[in-house]
Amino acid sequence: MSNCKVDLQSVITGLSKLKKKALKSQTEMLRPFGLTSRHAGYIMALSDGRGMTMKALSETLCVDPANTTRVIAYLDEMGYVSNDCQKDGCRKFNVFLTDKGKLVADEMKKSVACHSLEIMDPLTLDEKLTFVKLLFKMAMDNDEE
Repeated sequence: MSNCKVDLQSVITGLSKLKKKALKSQTEMLRPFGLTSRHAGYIMALSDGRGMTMKALSETLCVDPANTTRVIAYLDEMGYVSNDCQKDGCRKFNVFLTDKGKLVADEMKKSVACHSLEIMDPLTLDEKLTFVKLLFKMAMDNDEE
């Protein structure tokens, strides 16, 4: 264990505040579509158009498969996603955004870009680049756990 002088609680508190701001912004943006921040990760994960299996979505978003099943069922019911299952009861299929879902994804991307600018406004360009680099480094280093 290293001799760490960083106040971990302050780091956690700061990240929690950033997350709360981001979730509030997402929820407000998604409300007119009948969606919440709970649905945001799924829409963004599917926004590249390649489609994903339920298992891949769960792994990508680090969520329980049962949660993925519930969220995708709701998004399907609302017309935001579809799948390539050709027969009843198929166990493995890819989920895709519908045109309606792609519109939401586009709006989310605009909102995220705008909100990111607001959150990062106090930082210099070098600080912004360093911040993003450090977040990815910390996230990737902890992915094996």
